[in-house]
Amino acid sequence: MWNYHRGLSRLLAIAAGAAFFLAVVFSGAAQAAKAKKLHLGDSTGNSRLSDKPTKFFDVFNGGVPERPPLLLELGDPFLHQGNLDPGFELGTGWVVQPRLWVFGTLRSAVQSYDNGVAPGTTEWANRFDLYANLQLSGTEKLIVGLRPLDRNKFTEFSRYGWSPENEFSDETNARIRTLFFEGDLGSIFSNLDPEGMTPLDYGFSVGRQQLNFQDGIMINDIVDSVGIVRNNLHMPGVSNLRVTAIYGWGELDTNRPDPRAQMVGLFLAADTPKVRWDVDGAWVKDSGQGSSGSFHYGVSAERPVGLLHTTLRVNGSIAQDKETSGVGTGVLISGEFNITPHGSDDNIYFNPFWAIDNYTQVSREPVVGGPLATFGILFASASLGNYLSELSGAAEEVVGAALGYQAFWDHHSKNLTLEVAGRRDTSNERTKNSDYAAGFQYQQRFGRRIQWQVDGFYSIQEKRDNGVGLRTEILYQF
Repeated sequence: MWNYHRGLSRLLAIAAGAAFFLAVVFSGAAQAAKAKKLHLGDSTGNSRLSDKPTKFFDVFNGGVPERPPLLLELGDPFLHQGNLDPGFELGTGWVVQPRLWVFGTLRSAVQSYDNGVAPGTTEWANRFDLYANLQLSGTEKLIVGLRPLDRNKFTEFSRYGWSPENEFSDETNARIRTLFFEGDLGSIFSNLDPEGMTPLDYGFSVGRQQLNFQDGIMINDIVDSVGIVRNNLHMPGVSNLRVTAIYGWGELDTNRPDPRAQMVGLFLAADTPKVRWDVDGAWVKDSGQGSSGSFHYGVSAERPVGLLHTTLRVNGSIAQDKETSGVGTGVLISGEFNITPHGSDDNIYFNPFWAIDNYTQVSREPVVGGPLATFGILFASASLGNYLSELSGAAEEVVGAALGYQAFWDHHSKNLTLEVAGRRDTSNERTKNSDYAAGFQYQQRFGRRIQWQVDGFYSIQEKRDNGVGLRTEILYQF
């Protein structure tokens, strides 16, 4: 029975994916050639800013579409026109204007995935991200988030599987995935500085919250943590300096051997006249498997070079005593280069990387993929069910790159990404492999809340069967 399902899913994925890929490429190429343009997407016309005044649009003259309401709005509606409720003032000078907004995103996909190693899967998988935002003022809020249809593991989404098993998996739960409060001391204790001259503007956040640094290469996880940030600092040659200090005490993932691992980090972001710098460092106390922890660092420089936008990064991890199942010692050197073809909003990107030894992240959410997930759609996970990344996101003795083209149509309501990517093993170990893949991702908006997406790939894998996958997803925003 499994061989039948596997062969059928492969055949359908290859046929449908190839047909869609070729139809879009040839159609776009033909239209581009006919219009004598060097891009697949819509033309944007003259990019020069106009000297003529434009018409003022608002909801009353029909120029601005009606605001789609959230699932629940108590108090002032979200981004609505009209006067705001004046609220009330506390003894500290904090003006509180309570509003409750409930919103969410429902994702549902039918997908078939076979990476040529583990048994392939064909399934209908679902995910629901539900949030409640108690907005207390312009800078203070309390966020609560649930994911009632999954348990944050690839195999634990509410789903119906056709292969290799034929059964329904119910993973409904009420576990709180996000719960944090954030605010600004200068706003809460404004009476301490009525003239606005004392540097009290320290932002803070405490609770179970998303941490993302170095574009997710260093850390990309929801962590029990407290953070303090000071923005708008000035130094010679620096127009803005942001300093963030974070202590995390729970929910650090990435296969760390110690479930009670703790993190201390300092993260700097500086804007200079030509370069945006990010300099980050963190230490993790991890007592599992005979280790006492690890150091992590990241340095990135982002700047335009003519019409080319560039980002160069160096990220490193150092295991203190010895390497474990989730903590390694290594360096990941990477670059991100992208350019927009003249007369369009399309995007051409090239993202190379080189991992020396075994680079590991501070922490990452189990379903988001590895350190390489940010470099292209073929390294990223769908974060929905058993449809994993097309190419491994691990950064251990490997060199590779992703080359892609993203085209936009109908005022960005439709977009298509075509990508080829590969990762070549540099260790010369017999157990390691080199892989290459080609894939596409098409997204189209319907109305104000619905997005339809189709993804497909085919991978050529050394010492293993080739991989193939195809999926279609409906995303609804409440």
